[in-house]
Order: sequence, then structure tokens, then C-alpha cells
Amino acid sequence: MGNDNRPRGTIRLKPTAGAPPRQGAPVRPDTALTRPAPQARVPGRGILQVNLNWSVATEADLDLGCLVSFVDGSGVAVQPLGNAFGSLVAWPYVELDQDDRSGASSDGETLRVDLAHRDEFRQLLFYVYVYQGAVDFRRLGAVATMTAPSGTFRIALDDSPSGATGCAIARAAADPDGLTVRREVRWFSGTERHSVQEAMDRAYGFGFPWVWGTKD
Repeated sequence: MGNDNRPRGTIRLKPTAGAPPRQGAPVRPDTALTRPAPQARVPGRGILQVNLNWSVATEADLDLGCLVSFVDGSGVAVQPLGNAFGSLVAWPYVELDQDDRSGASSDGETLRVDLAHRDEFRQLLFYVYVYQGAVDFRRLGAVATMTAPSGTFRIALDDSPSGATGCAIARAAADPDGLTVRREVRWFSGTERHSVQEAMDRAYGFGFPWVWGTKD
């Protein structure tokens, strides 16, 4: 979202190439991904869930999203803005369950990825941004929890610098037997010309065109 409070949506296109993350260690139950140990493997098929929760006391509206690019050159952003909630049973095989506008939902917001289509993904970038209600992520108590058939791991979003309105949480790419997931926790800020989503897009080489948009 830019400083003039005009958030942006996205349309589909063929993204530019980007380097996938390297393989990591197998996912273990209740594992925290940290700077010293940032990578994990999600083997097999099933559903990968990425859940976002934050403090209801802040009354902030955070949006969880995922930039998805495919080996055939197609791609899309799955996020509440633009009602781009995706689909788990059809392309893009990534789906967002709801738009929690205050943090009041005990379930937060959850993205689901069908790992049966993992070979079709080039890379996925899970991200969150402040839609309204906060100037940055400090004191929001935001936590991302990733759950797969092989286990669960958490990523704390607790080191936001002042003014950061978006965070690239984690990046994933296919390997021969599943997905390799890498903790990013890379902070971004929007400007009057470029939204925070566009800044994340450019940093990771998706190459989507972005247009201004608002929620209903």
C-alpha cells in the first residue's frame, strides 16, 4: 500500500525468471525457521497450509497473500485485495480462505497449496502487508505458521523496522520429492508510486504488472 493509501491489485502475466531456493533439511514437527536455520523440506503430497495470526488488540487489517509463478510462464497473486482468493481444486492450486479485517478471527487467515501440483510451480512467495490500521508491524504480534503432512513450523514476524508495511515471509520452490521452503522475513515499505506488493514482486523477480485497487 502506498503512502497515499491507494493499495494495488494485480493481473496475470508471464513472469521473468528467478532463482529458486536451494534444498534444505526435512521438516520436523514444531520447528521454528530462524536466521541460523532458515530452510526446510516439505516432502510428498497433500496440503501445505500457511496461517497468519496477529493481535486483535491492535485492530489492524493485515492481508496474507502469495505470489505464484509456474514453469509454463503463467502466474498470479492470491490475496484479499481484488477478491483474488484463488482455488485449491483448479488453477492456480493456491487458495486463501478469508479476509480477516481486524485480527478478531481465532483462525486468522490461511493459504492452502495443493502439493499434488508441486511440479507445476516455479516459485511461491508468501507475504503479508498492512492494509490499514497500523503504520508498521511493530507491536502487531504477527506469527506465520506453516503446516504440512510432515510437520509444522513457525516464523515469527517480530523484528520489523520502523515504517515497514510489508513482509516477504517465506519462499518455496519444487524439488524432485516435494517443496523446499526458505524463511525470508524481508521487510518492505510502499511509496506514492509503488505499492509494497510491487516492491516485493520486483525484489523476487515475478514481473507482474500492478494497478491501484481497494477492497469492497
